[in-house]
Amino acid sequence: MKHFKLAGAALLALAIATPALSADVEFMSWTYTEDGGKEQIEKMVSDYEADSGKDVEIIGYAWKDMNKNTFLRARTNTLPDVSQVQARFLPTLANIKGIVDLDTVFDRAELEKMFAPGFLAFGEVDGKQVALPWIGGTIGMVANRKVLEAAGVDGIPGTVEEFHAALEKIRDAVPNSVPYAMATKNPDSIVLDYLIWVWTHGGDVVVDGKPAVNSPEAVAALEFMVGLMKDRLAAPEIDRPDARRLFGQEASGFYFDAPSAKGFIGQFSGQGEAYAPNIAPMATPVLAEGDTPQSIQWGHVLVLYGDDNAKPDTAAADFVRHLLSDKELVEYAYAKGALPSTVSGQAAETIASDTYLSEWAAGAPAPKRNIIASLSNGSEVSGIIGEEVQAALLGQKSAQEAADAMQSRLEQAID
Repeated sequence: MKHFKLAGAALLALAIATPALSADVEFMSWTYTEDGGKEQIEKMVSDYEADSGKDVEIIGYAWKDMNKNTFLRARTNTLPDVSQVQARFLPTLANIKGIVDLDTVFDRAELEKMFAPGFLAFGEVDGKQVALPWIGGTIGMVANRKVLEAAGVDGIPGTVEEFHAALEKIRDAVPNSVPYAMATKNPDSIVLDYLIWVWTHGGDVVVDGKPAVNSPEAVAALEFMVGLMKDRLAAPEIDRPDARRLFGQEASGFYFDAPSAKGFIGQFSGQGEAYAPNIAPMATPVLAEGDTPQSIQWGHVLVLYGDDNAKPDTAAADFVRHLLSDKELVEYAYAKGALPSTVSGQAAETIASDTYLSEWAAGAPAPKRNIIASLSNGSEVSGIIGEEVQAALLGQKSAQEAADAMQSRLEQAID
């Protein structure tokens, strides 16, 4: 018997605090709440139930509510057996009581053989393997070929100067457009755009463990973002879902996202997979030719909770093995527009021959880790950055004033 449960808000956490007695595995996922994702998760669960004879209860929360509800469940001792986690948020969850050290569950040598180089590190925090990688890639930029064509933009811009010129053409040629759907609302989204532009301008947010957001390079990056708002090349109140909708409806030419962008954009376009040829993964524009395009490491990981699951022969461990099997993983990763985490999954013909994924990898030659997410108080730090960047974008502070305020606040927050 299948057990599917959907809870989209924190207020429902207590209502579902008592697990279904008949469920052998509880699996918490945000993909289950997304258009198209529900069917994918249900298929993987149904396959497992048919093969194993065990029951799985799916607990769904929206992506933005996952961390909040994880902590709520930790306080009420109702953590699931298995949970999907955004890799960059893993350090904030790694100290939750009950998270399982997976070296007690899986053979280390087998893990190192199973996963593609670099992917296994997605699940490591302070040298401890607290998660296994599921799907991965980078946060990079995408361009809409149809929008560029409509605006008379010739080719994909390679420099910041060319990028700015392309945005102006879109603004002037495409009515009611947001040329660059820059994240301007959700702090967790804002920090990604901000990080990439700071790196592009030669700065960094943290240097040698200390904040550096009021360096000349970081201020120049923020001034660049503010200039886009002033010139109506970006807009307020934009989060990643808004960017995907605008892009899919051909009201935006560029934005930052993970490889899974393809699936979301296809849905918003109303054409599904048929819209994929219009989505162009591209290198983030650089200040000068020869500079390294900037991008952020990205991935989804799987964690286990509960002392009862800290051994290899549990249903939870078996379910994780199922999710990572080629039979399930290749189809799921491809549908999400992402890379499977395993060596065998990446070698599958479906993945190896995919032009979109090849172009995505080419556009992100040297992705960097989101150091903010690696901080124990990463959520607080992201909030500070988001608030001060927003203040600058909305004209409430100058870029320098916002950067100085951000520096002062981060010096207190980052130890």
